[in-house]
Amino acid sequence: MAQIVRLKLLGNIYELKGDDPDVDLQEVVAYIEGKAKKIEAEHPGLPPARLMVLIVMSLGRDMIMERNRYNLLADDLQKQGIKLMEKINSVLGEKF
Repeated sequence: MAQIVRLKLLGNIYELKGDDPDVDLQEVVAYIEGKAKKIEAEHPGLPPARLMVLIVMSLGRDMIMERNRYNLLADDLQKQGIKLMEKINSVLGEKF
């Protein structure tokens, strides 16, 4: 089922529609609006176009940081899985 939400950003309201069951658009909107409010408060009087660039850059930075964190966790999980398989194989007396 499609979700429709409203995003308030730099004095404008945008209606967004999405149908990905794994994504809560309300959560996305809350995150973007929170990020925008923080940046607006840090840079009062900055023109909207420049604020938008800062917001987009900040969101991009957050995405890259989370991707890197995910990759580190995935690598760690893979290493742990290999160690576990090696232990299982040593107990069973088989070579993996």
